[in-house]
Amino acid sequence: MRVFVTGGTGHSGSYIIPELVAAGHEVTGLARSDTAAAALSALGAKVRRGGLEDLDRLKEAAADSDGVIHVAHRQDLLASGGMDAVAAAELPIMLAYGEALAETGKPLVAAGSIGSPGKLDRPATEEDPALSVGDEHKGILRVRNVVEAAVIGLAEQGVRSSVVRIANIMHSTTDAGFLPMLIALAKEKGFAGYPGDGANLWNAVHVRDVASLFRLALEKGPAGTYWHAVEDGGIPFRELAEAIGSRLGLPAVSIPSDELMVPGYFGFLANIVTRDYPVSNLITRRTLGWEPAQPGLLADLDNGHYFPAGTSAGTNDVATLEKFVTRLQAGDLSGALEMVDEEAVWQEAETLPWSGQWRGPDGFARLEATINTSAEMIVRDYAVVEAGEVVELRLNLVFVSRKSGRRLPMEVVEHYTVREGRIHGANAFYKDTQAVNDLVKHG
Repeated sequence: MRVFVTGGTGHSGSYIIPELVAAGHEVTGLARSDTAAAALSALGAKVRRGGLEDLDRLKEAAADSDGVIHVAHRQDLLASGGMDAVAAAELPIMLAYGEALAETGKPLVAAGSIGSPGKLDRPATEEDPALSVGDEHKGILRVRNVVEAAVIGLAEQGVRSSVVRIANIMHSTTDAGFLPMLIALAKEKGFAGYPGDGANLWNAVHVRDVASLFRLALEKGPAGTYWHAVEDGGIPFRELAEAIGSRLGLPAVSIPSDELMVPGYFGFLANIVTRDYPVSNLITRRTLGWEPAQPGLLADLDNGHYFPAGTSAGTNDVATLEKFVTRLQAGDLSGALEMVDEEAVWQEAETLPWSGQWRGPDGFARLEATINTSAEMIVRDYAVVEAGEVVELRLNLVFVSRKSGRRLPMEVVEHYTVREGRIHGANAFYKDTQAVNDLVKHG
């Protein structure tokens, strides 16, 4: 099959493309930049230049293909309109695919969220629809619900559409998402925390198993169906914290409900970590013959790549980050970008106006531009220190509203991965993400 893929350089997309190529499919990926185009070519895909805002180009690409896999969304809208704007942009994208694929029976497979059915009194199944937008879901879940409803609706227009709902944690050797954030948080606090009794269930899946499920859904998934990319019914959050603590030599500690929020242990993650996500993958396995073949989450933690031995940050790594920050402070963005690895990932909190993952030099440049569009960022002082396996950048900032000129002091801690003189990414932790959101939205 000739398959058009969006989001091909992201965490899941960069595994989906090789999975398709290995199965004999001809893949074309969407690339906005030269960096993304080079990454797609390295994965074995052809390149079609453009962005998600170019609906005519998306329709042409879909019409030229035998099937579409959509795992991207409009990150460029985060600064100006937040997640509501990103959600609103998904509907015309789905409608564009619908126009191109209507009455063809060709497949369209989109990424969804395992939490989209909402809170149920039983494990969620593939037969549970997405919770209506405007109910309890906000942020990234709102985006995924818009996608799910639109994609499933295309089945009535002769499109073999389906949605792959992806687990809370998608783990791999290149994971830069939620799990590394929990590990960094445990290092920072000196213990691995879990909410209350930690009995709430979280689910996980290896990204290679996600890739194989997308391929199977593309090849033989019936129209108007949901698939659950989860390896099992769920892991108690307490067990996840205990596994992290064990690997770090730290205790796992219960966090009472009144200490979860800012400035408590979890900060902006508090509303996420307390959720309960029991889920079944039985229909997915029976219908598509999908069986997770990669290590489970707890086994993957034991493989060591989340806790590399002998990689504690040293003097040279600290000096590298100091050089990187100095260049940024001097306005030498091009010089700073020369120090960024092509596969570097910046992870920004879901609740920030510029949330999500930003990959490579091009991604970091777009992140900087997005922040600058939202507010002027003044660095009052900073410190670079060794913090175990990462280099910690402690920032004392002032955000200045572009709308009103209002000033907001803010403390930010960023955990950088630095190796051999190169920046390989960072996780950022803001003292008060809600205050930043309010400044950007309301001035």
